[in-house]
This record gives sequence, structure tokens and C-alpha cells, in this order.
Amino acid sequence: MSEVDILDLCSREPIHIPGHVQAHGYLIILDSVGIVKYCSANFNELARQELGIEILERYITSISAVLGKPADDKFIEYIINLSWHGKEFKPHNPYVVNIKGHAYNMILSLSGEYYILDFEPEASDLYTDPQNTVGAALSQMLAAKELQTILENTVIEIRRVINYDRIMIYKFHDDGHGEVIAEDKQPGLETWLGLHYPASDIPQQARELYKKNYTRLIANVDDVPVPILAISNIPADLTNSSIRAVSPVHITYLKNMGVQSSFSVSIIVDNELWGLIACHNYSPRFINFRQRETAKLIGQVLSSGVGLRNQEKIHQDHLTLQSVVMEVARSLLKNNKIPDVISDCGQGIIAACKASGIALYFEGALYLFGEVPDDQDILSLVEELNARNDGLIVSQRLLEELPQAQLNSGKFAGLLACKLTENIKDCVLLFRKEVSLTVKWAGDPAKIIRFDSNGNQYISPRNSFDQWSQQVKGNSEKWSEIEIQTLLEIRDEINFAIGRKTIELRILNEKLRDAYAELDTFAHTVSHDLKTPITAIKAFAELILRRSSEDEIRKMSGKIVDNSARLSNMIGTVLEYAKVGQKLLNKEKVDMTSLITEIKDQILVGVVNKNLQINILQTPDIDGDPVLLFQVFLNIIENAVKYSHKTGFPVVSIDGTIVAHDVVYRITDNGVGINSEEQAKVFGLFTRVGKINEFEGNGVGLATVKKIINRHGATIKIESEEGNGTTFVLSFPLAG
Repeated sequence: MSEVDILDLCSREPIHIPGHVQAHGYLIILDSVGIVKYCSANFNELARQELGIEILERYITSISAVLGKPADDKFIEYIINLSWHGKEFKPHNPYVVNIKGHAYNMILSLSGEYYILDFEPEASDLYTDPQNTVGAALSQMLAAKELQTILENTVIEIRRVINYDRIMIYKFHDDGHGEVIAEDKQPGLETWLGLHYPASDIPQQARELYKKNYTRLIANVDDVPVPILAISNIPADLTNSSIRAVSPVHITYLKNMGVQSSFSVSIIVDNELWGLIACHNYSPRFINFRQRETAKLIGQVLSSGVGLRNQEKIHQDHLTLQSVVMEVARSLLKNNKIPDVISDCGQGIIAACKASGIALYFEGALYLFGEVPDDQDILSLVEELNARNDGLIVSQRLLEELPQAQLNSGKFAGLLACKLTENIKDCVLLFRKEVSLTVKWAGDPAKIIRFDSNGNQYISPRNSFDQWSQQVKGNSEKWSEIEIQTLLEIRDEINFAIGRKTIELRILNEKLRDAYAELDTFAHTVSHDLKTPITAIKAFAELILRRSSEDEIRKMSGKIVDNSARLSNMIGTVLEYAKVGQKLLNKEKVDMTSLITEIKDQILVGVVNKNLQINILQTPDIDGDPVLLFQVFLNIIENAVKYSHKTGFPVVSIDGTIVAHDVVYRITDNGVGINSEEQAKVFGLFTRVGKINEFEGNGVGLATVKKIINRHGATIKIESEEGNGTTFVLSFPLAG
């Protein structure tokens, strides 16, 4: 059997059905009509001595006889009925009975559908009744505001009340192990303050019992437990019994520490076992029921105090973190760019969340603030986060829990990260540095496996409690629930801002579309209406030119005719530009070989430089409007010819290829080229670049090309250097 298996066996020990009770008391378990189903062997011996009977399966009157009580209705009613208020069981103060001349408290509780009667001595080893001093003790306990001071006051007051040799506040950590965080003791005893104890010292099933029974007394570890007699093979559930026997492992554990008597009071916060008031005495000590109830009251008040301080801290943390969320909201409302929130609010976020740094992965880029891992490490975490269905990572042991993330920056041990939206990698990540701790254990927590004389393994409590130090690395401080919630709220604020900006862009886009349509209509109308007066001006100027004999008048008339013609040509091109926006697209598969060949033939008719060479290479077909595509390629090829015709041997090449999901055409010339600063301007309406006086044009052709390209869902870009020619790259979506 492996060590893990043995430890698991220990953690599953059925301590609620030990089959024995502690020797200082007696036990009887009755059914609902008062028949004895279980009893401790010592009570059965009493019945044999007093009445000469075996008590099992006897009616309650037999019990009364053993206790020297008449079987009156009041006694029976108390046992069977009085403890029920509606459907809820409410134990009363113990009923005092006499057993062999000594007063015993009869304590009533439930065992499933049965009734447990525990009989404990009324006599106590305490010299004073703690009820007389509990008021002053509570006042002293709660006098301070700081939780640690309250805990320190508590151990002092508890020790004053019950006079045990050592009183400790034992707090459970998240992994189940405990730590002594406050202590008061007899002078001369070694302090255990600050020592840690492994979770196996108080296993899970024991912690569950502490949540049900708020006090637990072990009066004398040397007492021999008394067996329970039963009428069946089903063991009695003694979860609620005050004299339930103790696990042999725990008895050995106490003996190894030199403890003769142990008493504990549960500290319950938010229905969970926060810790224990653990009391040790180095000689046997018995505390009666009423005195234990007083101690339980102190524990309940302390539990309330701990819960209140925790709530105050949570409330203060909540206020701090909410102020950060509000600051994020204000930043997102103020800035046009979402990533600006990191530079604006990064310092506040990492301070409030006790983080070292923050990273925002947004639209393929990283935005960082504070101390964070390397970019590649962060990107590996983005991939890990994206692979998770819940889109959330909460880790305080990053290298251990996410080794697949390939995080090389070892000083970061904590990660709190969430995706912004589903199916998109955008996310926010908070980092914490490693906190290296030296944990002081009460003995080596790993050395609890022993071997018997036959070499078989068995569980044995530690027999050495010498301080044993362990260096704990690779951990960060744990992320609190409110910190996790805050990150999710920051995520929501960012998503809200993204949604708001998306709506704003849609509204703006609609306005631009309407304005664009109006502008097209306006340009078409104005261009059309201007043609008539321009034609008239030109006609009158030509008439003056023919009839006048004066040179000056003829000269001016000629200029009017020339400029009227130029203006008419410009109006015509604007009209064509406007028509592009209004024309419906009639897409079809266009035979590009035929289209480009036709353009080549048309250009070569009026070519200026007879050395011009137009090379047509591959011409894959394009899905588009044939009329508009003709206009696009005519404009670009004409431009290539125009801006290279002054070269001795102008060469224009047209080559198309299919790249991934696009048909890409490259139209290259060896002309004058375009410098980098002017390349972005060439598609503007009426914009001309370079030496505009050396080449004819009106700056509308490429603007028209750009408009047609956009309507086809295509793209166009320029590759050029001044003096080294130009290449226009056109990418059209491949037909589905």
C-alpha cells in the first residue's frame, strides 16, 4: 500500500462510529418509544448490579430505575417530547440524575431517528464557575479593533476562565493545514506560536464534526474507552454524543505531545470552520456540560467577531476596488482608444489588486503596465486562456498549474486572467510575483508512515514536534473572490465601451453613407448642369474669335475657348466619378485576357513613344462588373504608359496570380516613380503628384479607380520609388 493510500485511509477513518465512549460517562440510545437499542458496557453493568437485568431492549422505566428516578410522565416526556419544537430538535439544559450517589448531567441529542442519552458527572475540575466571569472575559476580548489583538485577548481570557496549561487559536488554511496564530501558556512551556501543522493532523472528517459539535472534550488520554453494546450489527452514530470515544491515532498524537487532556471550541465563520480554540493540559482535566457551554458561548462571540472583521475588510476592499472600476469606466468614456485604459488606470488597478503588472491583449497587440513577464510568455498565456471554455484563469501557482504555457519568467507565480468576449483572443491579465516563505512545522509533516515488526506500513502520529522549517516557493498570494469579481467588472466595462464605440461607428458610417450618396447626387447634378453654361461660354468665345480682327481680343478669346474645353473635360470626369457611386454592380466572370488585350490595342493606336512595350503575362479571370473593371485597368495602364513614355524604352507589364483567396494583379512600369510621401495622396480627387506640369491629367482617374475597387470589396496599393518606376497591386476576392 502506498503512502498516499495509507493517508487516504486515515482521512476516511469512521470516527463518528467509534463503537466506544470515554470512560468518565455513560451512554444509552433509545428508539422513539423508549426502548434501549444501544448502551455503554458500564451502564449495562450498573443495571446488572442494581436490578439484575440486561438493559438492552428494556423500556425507559428500566432506565429510570437504574438512575433512582420514578418512571413519571415528566421524565419520559422530557426524553421523548420536550426537545421537539415543531419539526426542529432543540436540546434542553441537561436533566440532573443520581448515579450511585453522584450527580450526573443527562444530555439529550439525536442519532438519526434515535435519542442519545449521555450521562456526565456534574462535578468539574474547575474551581470556579466560568459563567461568573464570562461577561468580563467577553468585554476584554472585544476591546480591540484589530483582529489579531482580539485573538490574543481571547486566549488570555479563555485561559483565565478554564485554567488550562496552554490555549491556542488554531487557524485552518485553504489547503486544510493549520497554524497557531495566537497563544497563552504556563510560564516555562515552549511556545508553539507560528507553528504549522499538516492537514492530516485534523483530517477532513474530523473538521466536519467540529462544524456540528462546537465543543470537544478529551478528559484523560490514559482512560480506557468503554465499548458500546448493541442489539444489531449496525454501529451507533455518535456524531452528536458529548462522550464519543477518540480515534486511537489522535490519542497517540496527544500522548506524543505530552498532553493529558484536550478541549476545543470551534470558530465558525460563514458556516465554515475557520479555526479552533485549542486547549491543552498536561494533567487530566474534566469540564462539565455547563462550563463547556460557557466556553462555547465565548467561541460563538469570537466567531462573530472574526466574521465581522472579515466583513469589514471585504467591505473596505470592495470600496477600493469599485473605485478602480469607476476610474476604468471614466477612462473608457473619455478616450477614443480602448488600450488607453491601461496607461490611464494601470497603476490604480495593480495597486488595488495587489498585482505587479497588467497586460491587455487587444486586436493582436499587447499593452502593458508594471512588471509583467516577457511578451512571448504573455502570448503563450493568451493561447492557454483562449483554449479554455470558461475563458478564466485563477492561479497562485502558475508554473505548477500551467506548465504547458511555457512561462520562462519564474518570478511570476500568480495569474488572474479573463477573455473579453467569446471566440476572440482579446483578454486582460493580472500578474503577481512569487512570495517565498519559510514555513515552520511542528515536526516533519511528511514523516507519519511507520512499519510494524512484520514490515507492514501503518499510520503513526509524529513522535517528534521539534521545529522543522520548509522553504515554500512558486506561490503567490491567493486571489480573493472580490479581486476576481473586480477583473470581471473591468472586462464588462471594456466590452461596454467596445459596444458603445461600435454603435458610434455604425451611426457615423450611416451618416457618411448618406452624405456620400448626397455628394454623388450633388456632383452628378452640378456636373450635368454646368455643361450647358460652359458650352455656351465656349461657343460665344469661338464666335468672338472668328469675327474679331484685333490680335489682343483673338488672343483672349482663344484662352477662353481652351479653358472652357479644359473645364468641360473636368466636368465630364467628375460626372463619370459620380456615376461610379450610383451605378449598380452587375457582377459576372470577366474574361481578363480579352479585356486587357482590348485596352492594349486601344493604347497602342495613339502611342507617343514608338519603343513602348506592353507585356501581358498571366490573366486570371475576375468576378466583377466588366464595364467598371475595364475603366479600372484602362486608367492604371494608361497612367503607366503616360508616366514612362519619356523613358527611352518604356516597358509596362501586366501579370495576374491567384494568392490564397485573392486574384492579385501587378501593373508595373519603368517610369518616373512616386516618392513615399506622395504615394498616399494619389487616390485623392483632383490630386496630382510629382512634376504635374510635365504630364497631362486632372487628378480624377485614380480617385475613380479607388472608388470602383472599394465597391468590389478589393484593395489597391502602390509600390514605388522616385526614379525607379511604379507598381500598382490590385487584389480582388476570388469568386466562391
